[in-house]
Amino acid sequence: MKYFYFFFILISILSCQSIKNNFEKNDYEKVVSIFIQKKQNKKISDEDIALFEKAYQLVLENDKKQIVSLKSINNGERWEQIFDVYTRINNRQNSIIKIWPILNSRNEEASIELFDLSAALEESRQNSAQYYYDQGLKLLNSGNKNSIRQSVDYFIASKKFYINYKDVNELIDQAQQKGKNYVLLVVDKNPYLMLPPAFEQSILDNVKMTQQNNWLHINYRKLDDIKYDYVVQLNLYDIKVSPDVLKEYNTTEEKTISDGWQYVLDERGNVKKDSLGNDIKIPKYKKITCQVRETRMSKTAQVFGDVTIYDAQQNDYIKSQKCIGNADFQYSYFQYNGDKNALSQTTLNKLGNQPTLFPTTFEMVERSKTELIKCYQDFISKNYKALTYTN
Repeated sequence: MKYFYFFFILISILSCQSIKNNFEKNDYEKVVSIFIQKKQNKKISDEDIALFEKAYQLVLENDKKQIVSLKSINNGERWEQIFDVYTRINNRQNSIIKIWPILNSRNEEASIELFDLSAALEESRQNSAQYYYDQGLKLLNSGNKNSIRQSVDYFIASKKFYINYKDVNELIDQAQQKGKNYVLLVVDKNPYLMLPPAFEQSILDNVKMTQQNNWLHINYRKLDDIKYDYVVQLNLYDIKVSPDVLKEYNTTEEKTISDGWQYVLDERGNVKKDSLGNDIKIPKYKKITCQVRETRMSKTAQVFGDVTIYDAQQNDYIKSQKCIGNADFQYSYFQYNGDKNALSQTTLNKLGNQPTLFPTTFEMVERSKTELIKCYQDFISKNYKALTYTN
C-alpha cells in the first residue's frame, strides 16, 4: 500500500512538472492540451489552472494576431489559412467546453475567453471555396491543356469546404475530359504486301495496356468526333519467308535380347551334368536391328515494320522504333523398317508424330503476329509518359 501511495504521488508530481516544464519552454499549445487531459482524469491543481489560464490566453492572442496579419494580405489563398486558424480556435474551445466548469480549490471559475465563431468560420469557408472555384474556372477556360489539368486541383480544393459547391463536380468532369490527351493506335502496311485477312486489325485487337492514366485516352479505332493529340502507327513494310526445307536422316538401331537357352556339351558332344545330376543350361542371346528414317521439316518467316509516334495536329515525327515479327516452324517425324523392339525408348517416343504439310506463307505470317504485338505494346508502354505530357 505504501508503494502504491508513493507511486501515485510520483505520477502527480511528474504530471505537474509536465505542464510547468512546457509552460517554461513557451509551448503553450501543449500546456492547454495536457491540462485538458488532466482535467478529464480530475487530476488538477490550482497551479495547473493558473498556468492553463495564462497559456490559453497566450495562444489565443497569437491566433488573433495571425488572423489580423492574414487579412492584411491581398491574396485569395489567405482565406484557407484564416479558416484553418478559426478552426483551430474553435476546436480548442470545444475541447474546453467539454471539461467545463474549471474550478480551483476556492471554488473560483477559471477566467478564459470563449467566442461564437460560427459567422467567422462561415465567412472564411465561403471565401476559400469561392477563391478556389474562381481560380479553377479561370484555368479551365484558358484553352491550355496543362492549365486545364491544374484546374482540377483547384476544384477539388473548393470541395474541401463544400462537397457540392455550386457546379464544381460538373466542372471537374469537364476538365478531366478537356485535359486528356487522345491517342489513336493504327496499323498500316505496304500496299503490295500480302498479309492474311484482317491481320492489321487483329494486332490492334490484341494490344493490351496495363498502365492507366487519367489524362490519357487510347483509341484502337478512329472516331470522327475526337481531335487526336498523337497517332502511334505500326507500319509493316516487308515479309521474308524461307523455302520449305526437308531433310532425311537414316540410322540403324540394334539391341541384344534373350533368345531362350541351350545345353552345355562336353568334348564328346554329351550334355554336361551338374553335381546333382541335372543338365547344365545357359542363356542364349540374339542381336536384332531396325532401320530408322527421321524426316526434319523447317521453315521461317519474318515480318518487318516500324512503330512511330506522330503529333496528330502538326503531323510531326516524334519517335520511332523497329519491330520485327519472327516465326519458326520446326517439325520431325520417324518411320522404321525392321524389328521395332530394337528401338530405344527415346525413338519410340517420337514415333507418334505423323507426317504433315508445311504451313503456308499466310500461316507463317500469322505466327509472327505474337512478336509484333509485343513490340508494339512495349513501345507504347515505354513512351506512356511522353503520350501523357502536354506543354
